[in-house]
Amino acid sequence: MVMSGTFRAEPSPVKVVPSEPGGLLDVLSVAAVVLDVEGRITLWSPQAQELFGWSAEEALGSRAAGLLVAEEYVDLVLELFAKVMAGGGAWAGVFPVRRKDGSTRLVEFRNMRLQDEHGGVYALGIACDEAVLRDVERDLALSVPLVAQSPLGLAVLDRDLRYVLVNPTLERINGLPAAEHLGRTPGEALPFLDTEVIEAAMRRVLDTGVPLLDQYGIGRTPADPDREHAWSGSYYRLEDPRGRVIGVALVVVDVTDSYRAAQEAAEARRRLDLIARASVTIGTTLDLERTARELARLVVADLADFASVDVLDSVLEGSVATAPGPRTGQALFMALAVAAAHGTAVVRAADPVGERITYPAERLVTRCVQTGRPVLVPHVTDADLARIARWPYR
Repeated sequence: MVMSGTFRAEPSPVKVVPSEPGGLLDVLSVAAVVLDVEGRITLWSPQAQELFGWSAEEALGSRAAGLLVAEEYVDLVLELFAKVMAGGGAWAGVFPVRRKDGSTRLVEFRNMRLQDEHGGVYALGIACDEAVLRDVERDLALSVPLVAQSPLGLAVLDRDLRYVLVNPTLERINGLPAAEHLGRTPGEALPFLDTEVIEAAMRRVLDTGVPLLDQYGIGRTPADPDREHAWSGSYYRLEDPRGRVIGVALVVVDVTDSYRAAQEAAEARRRLDLIARASVTIGTTLDLERTARELARLVVADLADFASVDVLDSVLEGSVATAPGPRTGQALFMALAVAAAHGTAVVRAADPVGERITYPAERLVTRCVQTGRPVLVPHVTDADLARIARWPYR
């Protein structure tokens, strides 16, 4: 998982940006205490009063060991203090501290030696509530694997819709490493998708704060360029502890299999509906021409933009149709019906209704009746047109 180091709640062109209360340091409420060489408190921050209970007036000038340390720990504290003041390095750890109300609280300390311009030395103690610190550490420790190991594609974008975090699953879905996302908008990073729709959805969420769930999209990515995939995307706004909008989060799930299953089910239902309607709308009379028109209209309404119905002239003359099978030679047809969804030149390329015409074996309609099998041309070329359109329009 890669995260950009430029994530800001409110991007600013200046380098010095004042922070409002409520940030991580405020959550930790880090206290600062300075001791002189004798261990007396010379500086006492407001956070120290919150943590230990003593006001600055009560604490300043007092020996820290006597004020904050239980009697059984005094010797250990003095030993550690002497080591720090002698230049033996900083000390870090958790220590039980006695508060003004008599209770004991575990406090995380960082102690180090300071030196002023006159060569005087002091001890700086930075401290915070151990329980609060562990909660923050736990949340951070959980959030990293939660995002990195998620089977869902996850991303965070700033208020300018630029990626600041992309997890490994989304890298695999998009077929791009996280580094090629960071700092870019979806339109810049994913030009092969319909990113206008994606960015419009994100802006809507940023503006309203209302999440958008299960927004479906279809496309191809470098991860699988030869196959179309379907995704479900959900968007929700992110705010910091102070309630300021900092960006938008994106959750992506590849739903290709379920999408295709739904499409196939819908297609099956459509075909059943077509068959049901055909059974009540086609062949309602013994009039062959009317039946042909009914068939053409039904096909155009549901399956095609254009349809024509041509019947072997021998059938119209009452001859017994030859069983389907390999045959050669010409075939005489009569056009019984033509239907089109809208005006198109294709209509002029069809045989006029009522006209008889003889077609050779290479014509697709001739091949169809000779073999008794459908003929499918997935992509019609100019060469195919010569075998489909009526002679003047070949």
